[in-house]
This record gives sequence, structure tokens and C-alpha cells, in this order.
Amino acid sequence: MIKLIIKLYLWAENLWFTFPEKLRFLLVGGFNTVLAWSILATLDWSFGKINAAADWNLPSIWVANAALIVQYIITINISFMTMRYYVFRSHGNIFKEWIKAWSVYIFIYLINAPSMSFLMWLFNLKAWQAQGIYLVFSTIITFILHKYYSFRQEKA
Repeated sequence: MIKLIIKLYLWAENLWFTFPEKLRFLLVGGFNTVLAWSILATLDWSFGKINAAADWNLPSIWVANAALIVQYIITINISFMTMRYYVFRSHGNIFKEWIKAWSVYIFIYLINAPSMSFLMWLFNLKAWQAQGIYLVFSTIITFILHKYYSFRQEKA
């Protein structure tokens, strides 16, 4: 049974790498985005319930930003591993690429947090709604930064 599972995985993996890199990025990035967005929505809802139950009366933007920080901590490493292998097929120094990927996500976070806060404040949106708008921008920027910085293959 194990051999069959391995054979199926290898067949699927070989098929996967026949797809163009941009399509692989959209599919893997889509998975990572849905995962991150779902975690943010769940954390924002949970933190909101805790905020209400504790009678802290923190503004919803603060609650959403706490959820965003935790979501980034949870999902950055998942995204790094899936992008590294299933999109860019990188074989570079994993630690160096990990540091670069973290720096990309910190840069993205520094744009994301104020953007989300601004959209929530200006349009009275929930965190998950503001993130949905922000994703259009971040998807393009993340692809460019990972392709040409995080997972760029150095020439011999």
C-alpha cells in the first residue's frame, strides 16, 4: 500500500512540474492565501470574542492587527516550504532562503497592517474583507519578490 501511495505521489509530482511556474505560483499561492485568510478570519473572530468576554473594549482594528501578527507567524513557514519546493524548485541554501523569505514577508506585513487598518477604518470593513481587497496587490508583489529575491538561483 505504501509503495502505491509513493508511486501515485511521484506521478502527481512529475505532472505538477510540467505546469508553468506562474501557474504553480497561482495554485500554491492560492492554497497559502486561503489558508492564511482563513486563519486570520478565525483568529480575528476568536480574539473579538475574547475581547468582548473580558470587557476590554479594544478597538476592532487592534484586535484585527493582533490576529494578523499571529497569522503571519503561523503561515510564513508553510508558505516558505511550499513556495520553495512546489513553485520555484529551489536547491539553494535553505537557511539563507528562509531568511530572505522572512524578510519578504516582514516587508509585506509592513504594508499589509496599515493597509488593512486603513481599509477597516475608512470603509468600516471586517478584517477578512479588508484582506480580500489587499490580496490583489500582495499576490503580485509576493511573486516578484520571491522569484527575484528569495528563491533566485545564483549563477555558478
